[in-house]
Amino acid sequence: MPLAIGERVKAELTGTEYHVIRKLGEGTQGEVYLVEGPQVYQAVKWYKAEQATPEQRAAILYLVRTGPPYGAAGRRFVWPLDLVTREGSEQFGYLMMRIDTQRYAELGEVWAHVKPVPNFSSLCEISYQLANSYRALHLSGHCYRDISAGNLMFDPHTGDILICDNDNVGVNRQSRCQVWGTMEYMAPEIIRDSADPSTQTDLHSLAVLLFYLWVWHHPFHGEMEYGFHCWDIPAKKKVYGESPVFVFDPDNPANRLPPDPDYATARERWEYCPQELRDTFIRVFTDGLRDPGRRVTEGEWQNIFSSIKDRLVRCPKCRAENFARTDGRTQACWHCHAPLISPPLLRIERPVGDTTLALSSGTTIRRRHISLSPANDDGSSIVGTVVPHPSIPGAFGIRNQSSTPWHAVFPDGNKTIVPPGRAVPLNPGTTLIIDGVTLTITAPETPVNS
Repeated sequence: MPLAIGERVKAELTGTEYHVIRKLGEGTQGEVYLVEGPQVYQAVKWYKAEQATPEQRAAILYLVRTGPPYGAAGRRFVWPLDLVTREGSEQFGYLMMRIDTQRYAELGEVWAHVKPVPNFSSLCEISYQLANSYRALHLSGHCYRDISAGNLMFDPHTGDILICDNDNVGVNRQSRCQVWGTMEYMAPEIIRDSADPSTQTDLHSLAVLLFYLWVWHHPFHGEMEYGFHCWDIPAKKKVYGESPVFVFDPDNPANRLPPDPDYATARERWEYCPQELRDTFIRVFTDGLRDPGRRVTEGEWQNIFSSIKDRLVRCPKCRAENFARTDGRTQACWHCHAPLISPPLLRIERPVGDTTLALSSGTTIRRRHISLSPANDDGSSIVGTVVPHPSIPGAFGIRNQSSTPWHAVFPDGNKTIVPPGRAVPLNPGTTLIIDGVTLTITAPETPVNS
């Protein structure tokens, strides 16, 4: 039976009592309620009778005792905090953090224009945090098994995310669960019943979710889906599992987007994606379909979204965000089509791979830019910021916002120490040494015709 307003439930491990305030929502497994405990409001997911199995109870207790992954990546999971029971009933649920639905949005709310559309900067951050958190989950030996837009909430302004419905998380390739995923996100081998959910199948689901975030479309919804008059289970199995073809597969035109206005948004948003992001989507939905071992890893996704976010610049005419090119080719704003001036770049040489940062007022150098190895957290702490010169209009510098001094080498060979709080002029040819990493300021590339 559902919970009644005013009814009391009890957290099994702590013994704390909560009373039900109101119903917040409902899903296939159960209902979610706002509950009040000692000085706090939290939420309870209450399972339907047929879902309240001994196996699910054991799974919840395991997750409560294990806890989420470590660090910032783990704190994004709305993790089960305690098992919740009702006196005289075999049904149960679990306690979790209450989500601020005024701040956090679902993708469907963005599509319906209920919540604002994230800009490119926020979209990069949403995507980076998704990859970062699932990387942490998989490194802890677990798989999620139901990655989908329905389990993601995000702040459209900052890009901060929350991952919900974590009660189906289990030990990779060992524990069983009652939910195997949402069909449109499932890996083809699961739909074909040739594999069980695992971290490897999670990688396919993550790629589908990322594609939805960027293109607002499913990667396999093309002519094949368009041609079905009845979008039933057999049709979905055909498109998602038996014969999946990427709509932007450069070598197989069988499932291209139909010439229908309903598909115009997907075409337009695909063109907004930087080339390296498009190339990665092509790889994951071609090579990754044929060979699950070639799917894009969470670490690769992190590097991609970190890299393209570093190249964001604003159009001087309309202020729209654009991804700056690094090859010197001419570029026009995607929104107003005004010509864009290539910004100076900061080339960062690291053992884990070089990266490039477009420099404009307010650009930040983050800890992840200079880390000598992949960070255990999201690496978001600020090391330096591009700031305007206090007395010279149009001149800028990079201010040291770390706790250690930097070494600077100027184009004429002179050297200096840049202590915390001081800035070094943003002049091409200047080299900075920060925590053993070399960063070189380069002039904008000379434009050439596209």
